[in-house]
Amino acid sequence: MTEPSANPEIPHAEAKAAGLLLLTLLLVLAFVGYVMQARGVFDDNQHLLLVAENAEGVAVGNDLSFSGFPIGRVTRIELGDDGKAHIHIDVPLRDARWLRSSSVFTLERGVVGGARLRAYSGVLDDPQLEDGARRDVLIGDAASGVSELVATMHKLIDNVARLTAEESALSATLANLQQFSATLNGRHGALGALLGNERDVARVLAALEESRALLVDARASLNKLDAALVDVKAITGNARAASEDLDALRAEVDLNLRKVSGMVDELNRKWPFARERELKLP
Repeated sequence: MTEPSANPEIPHAEAKAAGLLLLTLLLVLAFVGYVMQARGVFDDNQHLLLVAENAEGVAVGNDLSFSGFPIGRVTRIELGDDGKAHIHIDVPLRDARWLRSSSVFTLERGVVGGARLRAYSGVLDDPQLEDGARRDVLIGDAASGVSELVATMHKLIDNVARLTAEESALSATLANLQQFSATLNGRHGALGALLGNERDVARVLAALEESRALLVDARASLNKLDAALVDVKAITGNARAASEDLDALRAEVDLNLRKVSGMVDELNRKWPFARERELKLP
């Protein structure tokens, strides 16, 4: 009985290996072709030249975006004869319709991250941007203000340090305020805080005591005046009553005089021996 071979032969092994290698190569080529197609290598492109003061943060392969979508790619960056950065961009023809003659291009640099190239087309009815057009780039650099911001912060910190120093006016004001608060909590309270020394406080308190004594005397005088006014009112009432009695007496006297005058007239009329009819009273 024969033993089986340790390495059995595979029929057509060379052909199968060659087929596997060929299949792998085809897959690699297909993948490369797909990637190149996706990257727009086989697309017809429109060339665009952007001119900027500097190209810091811009690298080959960066996208040119429009409304948040990439429509072009940086292919080359060079220093032009005018001393400015020339950024060459290829835009596929299918996306070139978004670029107009009035389009504006910006280069934005953030504090964190790389630079971003963006295109803005306000009026899409304008003529389409021609191939090989040259446009200037507006640069918005957020990091450029960092140095100025740091300098401002240094000034602010210096000002705060001067304000909080022991010999500063703010420290003196706070010390005076603390002393004023302590005086308010003292024996004489707000009066001592306003006058500032014990002598003036004593004078004011003495003046207040004198004023209080004067007020007490004035109150007693007013009470006496009230009593006198009551007496005057009573006297006035008695005088009014006496005046009323005098009026009644005068009326009675007038009545009696009229009666006497009538009696005299009657006697003069009836007196027989008189030459004159009238009787004159002495």
